[in-house]
Amino acid sequence: MSFLIPEIFIQLIIYAVSMFFLSVGFVISIRIIRRWDFSSSSAVQYGLEKQSYLISVLMKYIFIINIPVFLLFIFANDKLSAYLEGAMCAAGVVNATVYGKYLITVKIINLILYAAWLSLNRLDSKSETMAYTPLKSKLIPLIFVSFVSELILFILHFGSIDPTVAVSCCNVIFGNNTSVFKTFSADYSVQIYAAAFILLTLSALSRKLLILSNLLHLAAGISVLTYAVSPYIYELPTHKCPFCILQPEYGFIGYVFYVLIYAGTALGVSAGFISIISGKTPEKAVRYALIFNTAYMLLCLSFPLSYYLRNSTWL
Repeated sequence: MSFLIPEIFIQLIIYAVSMFFLSVGFVISIRIIRRWDFSSSSAVQYGLEKQSYLISVLMKYIFIINIPVFLLFIFANDKLSAYLEGAMCAAGVVNATVYGKYLITVKIINLILYAAWLSLNRLDSKSETMAYTPLKSKLIPLIFVSFVSELILFILHFGSIDPTVAVSCCNVIFGNNTSVFKTFSADYSVQIYAAAFILLTLSALSRKLLILSNLLHLAAGISVLTYAVSPYIYELPTHKCPFCILQPEYGFIGYVFYVLIYAGTALGVSAGFISIISGKTPEKAVRYALIFNTAYMLLCLSFPLSYYLRNSTWL
């Protein structure tokens, strides 16, 4: 049934098209890895250079298309929740099968890989000697395997959903005392996020911890949104969920949160990656990463502060 929902069917079409072009890119990248020699003037090398340009264009647009598809994935899960007993939002749908949490994790990993590859591709396009083409090609098989894993998990997840079986609502999932996420709830999540943001700010100065600090900020940012900020968005202390904020009754504010933190993380991780392989830090990317992450932090702060100013109390 779930595959008949338009938003999920559209994703299947995008997967099919992406899989075809990624397969082409995978085959060409293997050729480049095995036979690339920029110093050679042979016909083989000339052909590889043309093929490298071809896969660069293909991969660029495939990755750019798949980045916003993540939001469609969340929207589709949220829409599907209306058909499952017990589900209040996308959280219940993601938790409806054993594959859901792995699927969303792999999707996030792939989003970061896409951003890193696009940054490397941009750097390579500026190199007269195509210095980063071999490395860029080596990343494609990794992305291909990860993408195939995502596709398999996508089919298994939505194919395993049984509309006749009741699922857990978000209050049960995120309020469960036995949940591993409970360790980061309430005050702890705020403290961890504050530490992560400080580290993120310091990394923008030292440049040595860009990848680690941005990944920690991503994890801590989702935790603080779920356990410390979302109750103020819902104005209900027992309602802790990172998915209900995507619904229209909350002004779709969740999409703003996730776009900001993804943009900040993708730019920060990509900047760190480029800094490691080239020895030069893309200052513009670092600056914009800090801007997006700071905007995320300020948006998180705005809801508790707004609630306190209106009610003179904290939840």
